Amino acid sequence: MREYGIFSEEGGGCIFHPCYSPEEAEAERQRLITVDGEDADDLTVRELCLDHEEQPKDGCEECAEAEEDEDDTEDEEC
Repeated sequence: MREYGIFSEEGGGCIFHPCYSPEEAEAERQRLITVDGEDADDLTVRELCLDHEEQPKDGCEECAEAEEDEDDTEDEEC
């Protein structure tokens, strides 16, 4: 099942999760803007990484580190 979160550069990453559809996440984003006074330009809805909570699927730092470690191991085996 896909999950979505709301990310904020000013807030340092994921500030709200999980949402189970992009529409649900966008509704929560709008609530954060109108009720909580968050900056609309700072908030983005992104799909979450399936393996690492609070990380975006398309930019998961933990997955990137794991891939780097695998690449380093492959280089050492040659």
